[in-house]
Amino acid sequence: MNIILICESVFPENKGGLERWVGWLGKELYRYGHDVTYLNSMNINEIRAGVRYESVGKKKWKYNKKGKRSIGQSFVFGARLFFKLLSANHHVIYATQAPILSLFFIKLTSFLKKQKPALFVEWLEFWSKDYWRGYLGYFNGTIAFFIQEIAATLGDIKVCFTYEIQKQLTNYNLETEVLKLPGIIMDSKNLLPHKFSKHHNITFLSRFVDDKQPFLAIDSVYKFRQRGWAGQFFVIGTGPLEERIYEYILSLRAEKYIRLLVNLSDSEIKFKLSSSFVLLHTSKREGFGLSIVEAALQGVPPILLNHSANLSTELGILPELICDQQNADSLANKLQEAYLNQELHFEKLQVWLEEKYPLLLGSQSSFILNQRLNEMPR
Repeated sequence: MNIILICESVFPENKGGLERWVGWLGKELYRYGHDVTYLNSMNINEIRAGVRYESVGKKKWKYNKKGKRSIGQSFVFGARLFFKLLSANHHVIYATQAPILSLFFIKLTSFLKKQKPALFVEWLEFWSKDYWRGYLGYFNGTIAFFIQEIAATLGDIKVCFTYEIQKQLTNYNLETEVLKLPGIIMDSKNLLPHKFSKHHNITFLSRFVDDKQPFLAIDSVYKFRQRGWAGQFFVIGTGPLEERIYEYILSLRAEKYIRLLVNLSDSEIKFKLSSSFVLLHTSKREGFGLSIVEAALQGVPPILLNHSANLSTELGILPELICDQQNADSLANKLQEAYLNQELHFEKLQVWLEEKYPLLLGSQSSFILNQRLNEMPR
């Protein structure tokens, strides 16, 4: 089967969970015997683990200065995809939901081609009207929401990984198949340590953009410090807010215990997590939460926000550490709870690992997807 994967960004050039998942999925589909091409907007043109990477333009995609997607960039990416796909020879297109505008160009090429490829659209998340308005403003956000409503009807098969997104997609088009896959966790050999050991540090691991709320995380740790905690806080990531975060840490005179760490390797991240008693994850928007799972596998439980757009709460990792209030005092309380109950939480993570982790593996998702692909006409 000739398959085209479509995702703007590429791992490891971009270190988000989506990029890691799509890159890994491409390798899996190649391993199953499919011919896989990964169309991107990162100027990556090479073969990686059998997958052919082709960029649709020379200019690399990136967030704008405000840490948001550029509408212009999204439009150009979609237009370039249109011409690329018109001349491509493929049976299946597997596209990620973002950027949403590209889905319309992809659908148009499928409509114009004589041999119509099957279109899979993967939805990791689905933004509410209020969330769009907070992201783009009232007018533009309202328009974007209704564009998303239309985009949700596109595709022959819509792929998702959480029950919330499955429910939403099913409501939009009852005639289109919604395929819920188990998860996007790439099988890890680094499971929980055999023995419990107490730790004193805290880790924040995410992109430095507004949705991830790094300043809220810093404020929470600052308040926790006032209660006598004496560890280190690792703020790990990259993004347009990096300079502002650094200046904010200096303004608090907290640089001795709040350490800004940019573009760390996977091994370096694991090392920092290994000394932490908690992952402080203040994101209000999460489609799955891959980094959260990977921290839990190292024995590091997450503190999460109970936000309607945060689907990582479905993972079921220590519900008692989900914070209902988005303020520094409430999060400082959760930090204290996590610090005082480390051994109990370690035991609960062992239960989660045995009971729920196996149900979320990407290897199961790729197996099911491969079966579905093999059932399709060529």
